[in-house]
Amino acid sequence: MKKKILAILVILLINFNAYSDQNDPRLEILFNNLLQIKVETKARPTIAQIWSIWSITPDKKTQAKFDIGNKFMEKRQFKESIDIFSEVINLQPNFAEAWNKRATAYYIIGDYDNSINDIYSTLDLEPRHFGALDGLAQIYFNQDKYFEATQIYRKILKIIPYNKKAIMRLEYLEQSFI
Repeated sequence: MKKKILAILVILLINFNAYSDQNDPRLEILFNNLLQIKVETKARPTIAQIWSIWSITPDKKTQAKFDIGNKFMEKRQFKESIDIFSEVINLQPNFAEAWNKRATAYYIIGDYDNSINDIYSTLDLEPRHFGALDGLAQIYFNQDKYFEATQIYRKILKIIPYNKKAIMRLEYLEQSFI
């Protein structure tokens, strides 16, 4: 009996790890939970879970490279992180968070065109990626594309209706430019 239970647990763990990144079935529940929560501070654990799931790659080799890319980001070595995230994308082109991380690095170094391209790749794979949407809105805002930024902040609010940053930016844009 104990062997059967152990075998079932091992199978579940293997299958559990097979589901990762933006394809993880837990995301649907978490995103539905975000819509039910009414206060941003209470949503933080759910948002953290989403980020955690998004950051898990489908295999160990890719995960190791992805982790190295994140370490380069932490050290503000953005050129190196771009190179590593590019390798991750070559290994797993359907891993949305690699596209998002590279988009972030491009944004930080001021390469908005490449950042936007990677954001769109992220959103093709995970349309609910509120981090990528926020980055896109920020780029549009920086480029004085206020109508486009407004549209993106509205999309964010459909995912996280109480997001204070999106609410404040949207109000500012609507009052000042639209």
